[in-house]
Amino acid sequence: MNTSSLSRSLALVTLSCLASCHNEAPAQAPAQSTPTAVTSATPTDPGTAAGDGSGAASGPRCETDADCVVSCARTEDCCDQLCPPCDQAFHRDALAALQQWRAQSCAAVSCPVAKCMAPKEDSVARCASGQCLVQRVPRAPEQ
Repeated sequence: MNTSSLSRSLALVTLSCLASCHNEAPAQAPAQSTPTAVTSATPTDPGTAAGDGSGAASGPRCETDADCVVSCARTEDCCDQLCPPCDQAFHRDALAALQQWRAQSCAAVSCPVAKCMAPKEDSVARCASGQCLVQRVPRAPEQ
């Protein structure tokens, strides 16, 4: 095999390896005490959250904060968010539907586990304009 053939072969292998690699953007932390994206689900379809990044979703509408719950569960995903504080707020009925979907669809899925630092904030579920939102609040000091 001559040197030019070997060089071309190495170049093709290198390009193939580079083409199969991809970078993911690093996660961005939301601003403190600011409501973050809504991730709701309807009881019949856990995956109705809009995919346009707006956080808008169709599903049960909340009337009070008590209708909403914070969860690390993610819509249309078998695995939870890895580290708290959790970024998702669900209507209680939507979370129940998501958990039912997971029970039927995720038995064979192995989810990653992370060693997380203790969170400096807590997530609180709020109802605003009929949608469940997450609000970050400073964590109370432990006594």
